[in-house]
Amino acid sequence: MIVDETLENTVVRNPDIVAELNALLAEIAAVVLSDRTDSWRWLGENSGSFSVSSARRHLERRLVNDNSFVLEWCKWIPIKCDVFSWRAEMGRIPTADALRMRGISVGDGLCPLCRSEEETSVHLFTSCLVASVLWQKVSSWCRMPPIFAFSVRDLLDVHKTGSHKAEAKKRIQGIIRVACWSIWLARNNAIFSGKEVKVEEIFSDVRSLGFLWYKHRIRNNPISWSDWCNFVII
Repeated sequence: MIVDETLENTVVRNPDIVAELNALLAEIAAVVLSDRTDSWRWLGENSGSFSVSSARRHLERRLVNDNSFVLEWCKWIPIKCDVFSWRAEMGRIPTADALRMRGISVGDGLCPLCRSEEETSVHLFTSCLVASVLWQKVSSWCRMPPIFAFSVRDLLDVHKTGSHKAEAKKRIQGIIRVACWSIWLARNNAIFSGKEVKVEEIFSDVRSLGFLWYKHRIRNNPISWSDWCNFVII
């Protein structure tokens, strides 16, 4: 074995490098090279295939024992919306999976909005196709980056990110919770009244309810419907 003289001198001057070299050799000892083309593998799934649902489960497992989250109340929306958001974050709303755990028959248990996956609070507000399109519309309206959430908590923390000023962040905080409330109303109307689910109608409810509460629950608020729709901060 030929050892470069510079490296040999470095080893003599710094014995620690020997331990580092041995540790490196131990790490790569099990590596087997082949002529195959490199490929990506997702370690969160035995199959090696990545999916949003598997990433969500991975994050949920990490958060399962995290009780440090404290919901910050939003003052310009009704208390019922704050309480609903709090219960949704804890998984304490009567979705199909929650009802089934209590021994209540829920039919096929599919999400009433998209009819593609089992209804859970996480699915209903984050990965449901209807919710995903709604968040795209909300993010575009509020002039913020696209909203990607893996949990209800992610949604409730959306207003903390971005470059918006404090007043805009307060507005976004409430809009997200109004949107969650509107999704839940659309879900109930689909189940109990057989009403067709339309994202445009849910988005319209978010803007109209949001304006009604933001306009009249904040004193001396001069905002107009036009300013609200254009996300103008007064």
